[in-house]
Amino acid sequence: MDQNDLELLQTVPLYHLQAVLKARRISAAPHVFSATSDLSAPASTPVVLEAAHYLLDTSSLGDVLQELSELEILLLRELVSCGGRANSRDLALYFHSSGLPGVEKKEELAVSELPGPAVITDGVSQPPRYPPAHPHGPFELAVRHLLLLGLVFWGRQTHFVGRDYSSGMHDGVLIVPQTLVNIVRRRWQLEQVPAPPATTIVDEDGRLQAFQRTLYFYWSFVDAHRNLSLVNNGLLSRTSLRQVADFMDLPFEQDQLRLESDHPQLLFIRLLLMQLGLLSVRRGMLVPEAAEAFFDLPLAERTRRCYHAYIDTTFWNDLINLSDINIRPTPDPLLPAHEEIVRARHQVVERMLCEAPTEWHDLAAFIARVKLHVPYLLFPRRYGLRAERYSQGSNPYGWDFRLRRGWLTHREGWHMVEGGFIRTLLSGPLQWMGLVQFAPEMLAPSFAFSTTAVAIMQDVPLPSTELPASRLIVQPNFDVVVRAPVSEGLLVRLDRFAERVSLEHIAQYHLSKSSVMRAVQHGARVEMILSVLEPASDGPIPQNVRYSLEEWERQVRRIEIWPRATLIEVEDSALLDRFFADPERRTLFQRRLTPVLAEVVPEQLLAVQQLLWEDDSLPALSTAPAHELLTTAPLPPHDPQWILHEDGRLEPIYAVLDFYVLAEVVRFCEEDQTAGWLRLTSQSLRRALNEGITLEHILGFLQHYCREGIPGSLLIRLKLWGGGYTQAQQIYIEHAPLLRLPTDVLQDLRADQEVAALLGAEIVDGHSLVHVSTQNLPRILTLLQQRGFMTISTPSPEQEVQKDGQSSYRGARHTN
Repeated sequence: MDQNDLELLQTVPLYHLQAVLKARRISAAPHVFSATSDLSAPASTPVVLEAAHYLLDTSSLGDVLQELSELEILLLRELVSCGGRANSRDLALYFHSSGLPGVEKKEELAVSELPGPAVITDGVSQPPRYPPAHPHGPFELAVRHLLLLGLVFWGRQTHFVGRDYSSGMHDGVLIVPQTLVNIVRRRWQLEQVPAPPATTIVDEDGRLQAFQRTLYFYWSFVDAHRNLSLVNNGLLSRTSLRQVADFMDLPFEQDQLRLESDHPQLLFIRLLLMQLGLLSVRRGMLVPEAAEAFFDLPLAERTRRCYHAYIDTTFWNDLINLSDINIRPTPDPLLPAHEEIVRARHQVVERMLCEAPTEWHDLAAFIARVKLHVPYLLFPRRYGLRAERYSQGSNPYGWDFRLRRGWLTHREGWHMVEGGFIRTLLSGPLQWMGLVQFAPEMLAPSFAFSTTAVAIMQDVPLPSTELPASRLIVQPNFDVVVRAPVSEGLLVRLDRFAERVSLEHIAQYHLSKSSVMRAVQHGARVEMILSVLEPASDGPIPQNVRYSLEEWERQVRRIEIWPRATLIEVEDSALLDRFFADPERRTLFQRRLTPVLAEVVPEQLLAVQQLLWEDDSLPALSTAPAHELLTTAPLPPHDPQWILHEDGRLEPIYAVLDFYVLAEVVRFCEEDQTAGWLRLTSQSLRRALNEGITLEHILGFLQHYCREGIPGSLLIRLKLWGGGYTQAQQIYIEHAPLLRLPTDVLQDLRADQEVAALLGAEIVDGHSLVHVSTQNLPRILTLLQQRGFMTISTPSPEQEVQKDGQSSYRGARHTN
């Protein structure tokens, strides 16, 4: 026996327990109650234990269930299926809206008189009119009988006056004991059994295909124009919006279409394409992304990806599109959906899949049933009281939900906000994607969904059936006709090199010189174009069409600039002949440019290197620098390529040098005819300086790419050739005694007239003094002449000044 059942029975008045025991014809009833008991008071614990022993007996409950009427069984089944408790008036609303036996809708009633959510009067949705409680109404009588049999009880929050507990007219919560809930679920098999997966995917009415075609139209328009701009709020500009709307041929009024949010379906398509990775925004412009992989998928798989992109993500906010509800503060049209909205979507779809497919379901009845099963849809209990959930601060969204005429009550608010959310979900994204179909021409709005939609929305493996491949005809006049069924994947490929003429049941394209040349400029080749046309063609491609395609490509490729190209250059053309003759190795290359030069597929560079190693060839990998190496600072890390000798020769370290480094060093070197190496000379250095290359860049380049750097003797010559010394290249030889004394002492001595007459000129001219012994002077002069200081001028006898038996010589000027 469940403890919750005992607590429930403790809230029941004694007179009702006594009436239930009598109605159940339990003979032990007189022994349960004493004569002095207050029948209007709740039962005590001993009495509850004794009464529960009789009322919740499994065999006794089974006998009572067999005596119920059809309406009572339906009512009890619905209570058990929604967890064992529900509001009585919400239950009455559902039964009257659904037209169940005994409470059918009145055919003669007008639409505005029918109970149910979202009744439209004068173009404005009104809260539902709950059916009035009647003492002898079929619903109230069924509830009264269930109360008398002890199969349901009123909740604790319900207060009654007198002995009116068994009345079915109250507005309160009906509760089924948990023991009875378990018995009913087992006996009536109420456990939800998942629907068997569909064996075939059939788009009978073409709604799924129509939505995928709409996605293709939008993507192809962006791909063709590439000039759709967005404003600061993230929406399309008005000019771009009208261009898209005209192309999509959607119904709208020009004066009303001022913002993209004015047409929710158009905004949903763009955001969905962005969520799928088929569109993106760059620098305020809407640009297309690669779409062939998506449109090549089967129809059901594409629809499932669209469904999950909507149902599981936050890019679309359903609450913003509620009709007849004012939200304050006004949300941004691109505000992401709250996590509670995503959770609510799953709950609504789960309730929808519990309905029978391929049948029409009244929307008002469905909303009323969802309220029974998910009373806290969109607004969890933890955020506040039910009566305050539509006020700012009492819901997770931080919004005020109001009617145009005032505030919302908790009962009408559920059908206007939560019910409006359900209507928006079903009649919006799910209907746009072709998963749900609406029939507004019926007496009340109704919806239906197919078994294919069930298979797509459930996580079950999809059958591998798909429409047959599209077939096309290439005519000699360059027209291309694609016969039905037309695949969007084939259309995406045709859009790359052909002009679309029309697209209805069949697609018509035209091959023109401008369209083919435009495709070639974007990286296409004739081989790619023929690979699209030939497999899908019913016959051979006309010879004049093939020849024209090849001629148009040759005209475009006369002058080409290849960004981010990967090339291979070989010494012997026979090596490339073997590679291109092998079908497996041929896939590693794109095209052969010359007998020894070919273009490599960038993703296959490592595979080509491995292929060359297997062929006993050592490949040299050279990567193009982002800028000229001679003007780059700092230089990128690289292995040394040469050894620089004192005579200016560059001895290569490797048999194969880096191509880009070699191309830079040739700019300031010349070839040595004797050794075949490169060599630095005064003429090659001056040529580079005349071309605008600085000496600092050349010296830095040599230090970086030469092992052990630049020899000291060569460094002096390079600076002399290139004017690297800031002052005149003069060397003075001094043969005179020098006084070394502090500056302040020298100033005082010059103030003494007698001493000042004996002092010579002070040597302060920007040069440095280096002491050289007399025996080393001839050797240092010889070395200076070898380094480039070619002329030493000897002072004349008139320039000699005798001082203490020593001579003073000045001179040694560099001349080129």
